Amino acid sequence: MLIAQQTLIGSTQHMLRRACLALLALTVLAGCGDDDPAPTTPSPSAQPSVSAEASPSAAVSPAASPSPSPAINFTVDGAGPYLIGANLEALKAGGLLDKVATGAETCPVNTTATGTGVWKDIQLQFRPDGELYIAVNRSKTIPTPSGARLGMTLAAVSSIYGNLGKELSGGAAYLVTTANGRGILFDLDQNKKVFAMIAGDGAYLKSSYEGGTDFC
Repeated sequence: MLIAQQTLIGSTQHMLRRACLALLALTVLAGCGDDDPAPTTPSPSAQPSVSAEASPSAAVSPAASPSPSPAINFTVDGAGPYLIGANLEALKAGGLLDKVATGAETCPVNTTATGTGVWKDIQLQFRPDGELYIAVNRSKTIPTPSGARLGMTLAAVSSIYGNLGKELSGGAAYLVTTANGRGILFDLDQNKKVFAMIAGDGAYLKSSYEGGTDFC
Protein backbone atom coordinates (compact mmCIF):
# COMPACT_ATOMS: atom_id res chain seq x y z
CA MET A 1 0.00 0.00 0.00
CA LEU A 2 2.81 2.39 0.89
CA ILE A 3 4.61 1.57 -2.32
CA ALA A 4 1.45 2.24 -4.34
CA GLN A 5 1.03 5.67 -2.72
CA GLN A 6 4.63 6.55 -3.37
CA THR A 7 4.26 5.51 -6.98
CA LEU A 8 1.10 7.62 -7.33
CA ILE A 9 2.78 10.64 -5.74
CA GLY A 10 5.81 10.23 -8.04
CA SER A 11 3.54 9.98 -11.04
CA THR A 12 1.65 13.10 -10.03
CA GLN A 13 4.82 15.07 -9.47
CA HIS A 14 6.13 13.94 -12.83
CA MET A 15 2.92 15.06 -14.54
CA LEU A 16 3.03 18.42 -12.76
CA ARG A 17 6.68 18.85 -13.81
CA ARG A 18 5.76 18.15 -17.44
CA ALA A 19 2.82 20.55 -17.22
CA CYS A 20 5.07 23.28 -15.86
CA LEU A 21 7.64 22.63 -18.58
CA ALA A 22 4.95 22.82 -21.22
CA LEU A 23 3.64 26.06 -19.79
CA LEU A 24 7.15 27.48 -19.67
CA ALA A 25 7.71 26.51 -23.27
CA LEU A 26 4.52 28.25 -24.32
CA THR A 27 5.59 31.40 -22.46
CA VAL A 28 9.00 31.40 -24.10
CA LEU A 29 7.47 30.82 -27.51
CA ALA A 30 5.09 33.69 -26.92
CA GLY A 31 8.00 36.04 -26.04
CA CYS A 32 10.37 34.86 -28.74
CA GLY A 33 7.95 34.24 -31.53
CA ASP A 34 8.22 35.71 -34.97
CA ASP A 35 7.04 39.09 -33.72
CA ASP A 36 9.58 41.22 -35.59
CA PRO A 37 7.82 44.39 -36.69
CA ALA A 38 7.05 44.44 -40.35
CA PRO A 39 9.90 46.11 -42.13
CA THR A 40 9.18 49.70 -42.68
CA THR A 41 8.62 50.35 -46.32
CA PRO A 42 11.45 52.64 -47.26
CA SER A 43 10.14 55.95 -48.40
CA PRO A 44 11.38 56.67 -51.85
CA SER A 45 14.46 58.76 -51.55
CA ALA A 46 13.88 62.30 -52.68
CA GLN A 47 14.93 62.45 -56.25
CA PRO A 48 17.24 65.39 -56.74
CA SER A 49 15.24 67.88 -58.68
CA VAL A 50 16.88 68.45 -61.98
CA SER A 51 16.19 72.00 -62.95
CA ALA A 52 15.85 72.60 -66.63
CA GLU A 53 19.17 73.66 -67.95
CA ALA A 54 19.07 77.37 -68.35
CA SER A 55 19.57 78.22 -71.94
CA PRO A 56 22.58 80.46 -72.18
CA SER A 57 21.51 83.97 -72.75
CA ALA A 58 22.59 85.25 -76.08
CA ALA A 59 25.92 86.88 -75.61
CA VAL A 60 25.45 90.51 -76.38
CA SER A 61 28.74 91.86 -77.55
CA PRO A 62 29.08 95.50 -76.63
CA ALA A 63 28.56 97.70 -79.61
CA ALA A 64 31.86 98.91 -80.90
CA SER A 65 32.20 102.42 -79.64
CA PRO A 66 32.60 104.73 -82.56
CA SER A 67 35.99 106.26 -83.04
CA PRO A 68 35.96 109.79 -81.74
CA SER A 69 35.69 112.37 -84.49
CA PRO A 70 38.78 114.49 -84.99
CA ALA A 71 38.62 117.69 -83.01
CA ILE A 72 37.17 120.58 -84.97
CA ASN A 73 39.92 123.11 -84.45
CA PHE A 74 42.72 124.91 -86.24
CA THR A 75 46.33 124.35 -85.18
CA VAL A 76 49.84 125.29 -86.27
CA ASP A 77 49.80 122.02 -88.25
CA GLY A 78 46.60 122.80 -90.16
CA ALA A 79 43.11 121.42 -89.65
CA GLY A 80 41.55 117.96 -89.83
CA PRO A 81 43.04 116.02 -92.77
CA TYR A 82 44.67 119.18 -94.14
CA LEU A 83 48.00 119.02 -92.39
CA ILE A 84 51.04 120.96 -93.47
CA GLY A 85 53.06 118.68 -95.77
CA ALA A 86 50.01 116.75 -97.04
CA ASN A 87 49.96 115.80 -100.72
CA LEU A 88 47.63 117.42 -103.24
CA GLU A 89 46.96 114.26 -105.26
CA ALA A 90 46.31 112.15 -102.17
CA LEU A 91 43.75 114.65 -100.90
CA LYS A 92 42.10 114.81 -104.32
CA ALA A 93 41.93 111.00 -104.51
CA GLY A 94 40.22 110.96 -101.13
CA GLY A 95 37.57 113.41 -102.29
CA LEU A 96 38.72 115.91 -99.68
CA LEU A 97 39.20 118.97 -101.86
CA ASP A 98 36.89 121.47 -103.50
CA LYS A 99 37.49 124.45 -105.81
CA VAL A 100 40.88 123.16 -106.95
CA ALA A 101 42.59 125.71 -109.21
CA THR A 102 46.05 126.47 -110.56
CA GLY A 103 47.34 129.64 -112.20
CA ALA A 104 45.68 132.29 -110.05
CA GLU A 105 46.74 135.91 -110.43
CA THR A 106 48.63 135.70 -107.16
CA CYS A 107 51.08 132.77 -106.87
CA PRO A 108 50.25 131.48 -110.40
CA VAL A 109 52.49 128.41 -110.14
CA ASN A 110 50.76 127.19 -107.02
CA THR A 111 47.48 125.30 -106.64
CA THR A 112 44.72 126.51 -104.36
CA ALA A 113 41.73 124.60 -102.99
CA THR A 114 39.31 124.50 -100.09
CA GLY A 115 38.37 121.75 -97.71
CA THR A 116 35.03 119.96 -97.72
CA GLY A 117 32.22 119.48 -95.21
CA VAL A 118 32.93 121.11 -91.89
CA TRP A 119 36.26 122.24 -93.33
CA LYS A 120 34.76 124.11 -96.33
CA ASP A 121 36.06 127.47 -95.04
CA ILE A 122 39.65 126.22 -94.80
CA GLN A 123 41.66 127.55 -97.76
CA LEU A 124 44.73 125.63 -98.88
CA GLN A 125 47.82 126.41 -100.93
CA PHE A 126 50.05 123.77 -102.54
CA ARG A 127 53.47 124.24 -104.05
CA PRO A 128 54.15 123.03 -107.62
CA ASP A 129 55.38 119.69 -106.22
CA GLY A 130 51.94 119.17 -104.59
CA GLU A 131 52.98 119.84 -100.98
CA LEU A 132 50.53 121.70 -98.74
CA TYR A 133 52.43 124.57 -97.13
CA ILE A 134 49.73 127.07 -96.11
CA ALA A 135 46.31 126.57 -94.52
CA VAL A 136 44.05 129.57 -93.96
CA ASN A 137 41.11 129.48 -91.55
CA ARG A 138 38.20 131.77 -92.45
CA SER A 139 35.57 129.97 -90.38
CA LYS A 140 34.00 131.58 -87.32
CA THR A 141 33.12 128.12 -85.98
CA ILE A 142 36.62 126.60 -85.99
CA PRO A 143 38.74 127.86 -83.07
CA THR A 144 42.29 127.02 -82.08
CA PRO A 145 42.77 124.39 -79.34
CA SER A 146 43.39 127.24 -76.89
CA GLY A 147 40.09 128.93 -77.78
CA ALA A 148 41.18 131.75 -80.07
CA ARG A 149 38.72 132.35 -82.90
CA LEU A 150 37.81 134.78 -85.63
CA GLY A 151 36.34 138.05 -84.35
CA MET A 152 38.52 138.15 -81.25
CA THR A 153 40.47 141.30 -80.48
CA LEU A 154 44.25 141.39 -80.47
CA ALA A 155 44.14 141.94 -76.70
CA ALA A 156 42.06 138.78 -76.20
CA VAL A 157 44.32 136.66 -78.40
CA SER A 158 47.52 137.94 -76.81
CA SER A 159 46.07 137.18 -73.35
CA ILE A 160 45.64 133.53 -74.45
CA TYR A 161 49.14 133.00 -75.86
CA GLY A 162 51.29 135.32 -73.76
CA ASN A 163 54.99 134.94 -74.54
CA LEU A 164 54.32 132.55 -77.44
CA GLY A 165 52.92 135.42 -79.49
CA LYS A 166 54.34 138.56 -80.98
CA GLU A 167 52.77 141.49 -82.81
CA LEU A 168 54.44 141.90 -86.17
CA SER A 169 55.61 145.22 -87.58
CA GLY A 170 52.76 147.33 -88.80
CA GLY A 171 50.48 146.14 -86.00
CA ALA A 172 48.09 144.30 -88.32
CA ALA A 173 49.15 140.74 -87.49
CA TYR A 174 50.01 138.66 -84.45
CA LEU A 175 52.21 135.57 -84.81
CA VAL A 176 52.20 132.62 -82.41
CA THR A 177 55.15 130.25 -82.85
CA THR A 178 55.53 126.87 -81.14
CA ALA A 179 58.60 124.86 -80.22
CA ASN A 180 58.50 122.81 -83.44
CA GLY A 181 58.81 125.99 -85.52
CA ARG A 182 55.24 125.91 -86.81
CA GLY A 183 53.02 128.89 -86.20
CA ILE A 184 49.69 130.62 -86.65
CA LEU A 185 49.54 134.16 -87.96
CA PHE A 186 46.42 136.02 -86.81
CA ASP A 187 45.54 138.55 -89.52
CA LEU A 188 43.88 141.63 -88.03
CA ASP A 189 41.48 144.14 -89.51
CA GLN A 190 41.58 147.89 -88.89
CA ASN A 191 39.86 147.39 -85.55
CA LYS A 192 42.53 144.88 -84.55
CA LYS A 193 40.12 141.98 -84.65
CA VAL A 194 41.07 138.60 -86.15
CA PHE A 195 39.58 138.02 -89.62
CA ALA A 196 41.83 135.12 -90.71
CA MET A 197 44.28 132.61 -89.25
CA ILE A 198 47.17 131.27 -91.33
CA ALA A 199 49.08 128.12 -90.36
CA GLY A 200 52.51 127.15 -91.67
CA ASP A 201 56.20 127.46 -90.90
CA GLY A 202 56.60 130.28 -88.36
CA ALA A 203 59.67 131.89 -89.91
CA TYR A 204 58.12 131.71 -93.38
CA LEU A 205 54.88 133.33 -92.17
CA LYS A 206 56.81 136.19 -90.57
CA SER A 207 59.07 136.88 -93.56
CA SER A 208 56.25 136.59 -96.09
CA TYR A 209 53.91 138.88 -94.17
CA GLU A 210 56.51 141.56 -93.53
CA GLY A 211 57.80 141.23 -97.11
CA GLY A 212 54.31 141.39 -98.63
CA THR A 213 54.77 138.33 -100.83
CA ASP A 214 51.20 136.97 -100.47
CA PHE A 215 52.67 133.71 -99.06
CA CYS A 216 53.76 132.51 -102.49
